[in-house]
Amino acid sequence: MGSLLYGFSSQLSNIIRRPGVLCCEILENSIACDCEEKMKFRFLGDGDCPDWLLAEINTLSRMTSIKMKILGQLVAKSLTEGELDEDKVKKITQDAKLDLSDAKAIVAALELILTSSSRYGASSTDLSSELQQLGLPREHSAAIARLHSDNSAQITAKLTAESLRINSLSSVELLPDQATSPFSKLCIKLKKINGIEDSVTLNISKEEVPVLLAELKRARNLMDGL
Repeated sequence: MGSLLYGFSSQLSNIIRRPGVLCCEILENSIACDCEEKMKFRFLGDGDCPDWLLAEINTLSRMTSIKMKILGQLVAKSLTEGELDEDKVKKITQDAKLDLSDAKAIVAALELILTSSSRYGASSTDLSSELQQLGLPREHSAAIARLHSDNSAQITAKLTAESLRINSLSSVELLPDQATSPFSKLCIKLKKINGIEDSVTLNISKEEVPVLLAELKRARNLMDGL
């Protein structure tokens, strides 16, 4: 017991004699913790920045802020209207001396920044500040923040409209068949999420057609009531 007390008192006396060293250690630990917390980004849902996005931010930095702004406008337009002008993107990236793989990667990076910042409700001020923390120049960051401010509402509306979507039923049609056949041909047309229509033809017993029709009407009434 005496040796334990001696050891404890010895450590305590060392701490008392070296208050500056102890304070430095506490300060260093505090700074380390603060740095870890600052690596969470609001525009990414308080998550870490993916390595690939960090790499593409470096690529964006090599473009002029004006060219990056024009490219960002094209990306924002594609997010709200659903179509990317690839010819203009190609011209901008070629003028910036970027190859095809880099062009595709920075478009994906801009899409992520704009959609994620809209999804998580990041302010333009926070977005600009966090992009600068990731190494994007101030002018570039301010340009993207302005794009976010101008297009956030439309992008959010687009994301909401596309969330939890499934293929929709366009029409159900009973095709002509032979009078002697016990089966009828049923053509079901579906509109997929990407807007493309597809059709499926089924053979169904003629006796089951009225039952199927009644069930479809019942299902539709239930969906309309939601």
